[in-house]
Amino acid sequence: MKVSLTALILFVILGMTGCSHSVQPESLVSLPNTQVISPVHIEPQQKVIKKIDDSNSEQKSESAAVINNVKKDGLKVALTFDDGPDEKYTPLILDILKKEQVKATFFVVGEHAKEHPKMLKRVVDEGHVIGNHSWDHANLSEATADKIESEIVSTDDMIKQITGVTPTLFRAPYGAVSPQVLNASMKSGHQVIGWSVDTLDWDGKSVPQILNNVRKEVGPGAIILQHFAGGKHGKLGNTVEALPQIISYLRQKGYTLVTVPELLAAN
Repeated sequence: MKVSLTALILFVILGMTGCSHSVQPESLVSLPNTQVISPVHIEPQQKVIKKIDDSNSEQKSESAAVINNVKKDGLKVALTFDDGPDEKYTPLILDILKKEQVKATFFVVGEHAKEHPKMLKRVVDEGHVIGNHSWDHANLSEATADKIESEIVSTDDMIKQITGVTPTLFRAPYGAVSPQVLNASMKSGHQVIGWSVDTLDWDGKSVPQILNNVRKEVGPGAIILQHFAGGKHGKLGNTVEALPQIISYLRQKGYTLVTVPELLAAN
């Protein structure tokens, strides 16, 4: 069979391209348009960083206004107790302190003072220092300015009514301090006191665990946190049992036990 030259050339070209049939436009795979796939827009981070910096500076100013310890060369530490008074554990703790001739600082909850005025008076009569620990141990960092002021002032008034003493120290419940808490405490003439050694006695820690917490965290100028009411399930027998051992250990290490005002005055 004779094939024309034109047909022969067309046959060769189709064979080289591998196309055996016509290609329909709709069978093509549509590739994304590069203009559609645009980069994800990322906002500059300066604003976020500024917020973080502002928050850090605010936290630093708050922490600077709260005394957690009094760093010094001398070996002095302060024992402090929170949340009382009560009729069960407060007298036991006072008995130990009296026997050991140690003066401590007690941060008092106003409603507990109202319920146990004689016990609060005993704390003062035996030479210990009283601090304000709010009226009902609410988280004041979440409260309004008026609520904070009311909690502090009402507790001051109750303590003064019972003992004749107006506290100059304030410890925020849970250690939760906000700018509003600082403002209210300073406005009412209080120095805000935190702690540097948390015995975790309130959490039901065993006596060895309490002692271990003291050993790990204590240092010159330390403020040691314990409790004289409350505790997990209302129990603080561990505090009572550990207290003489804490005092003995601190003295063996050369520490003198003082009240918070004495610690501040020695700075």
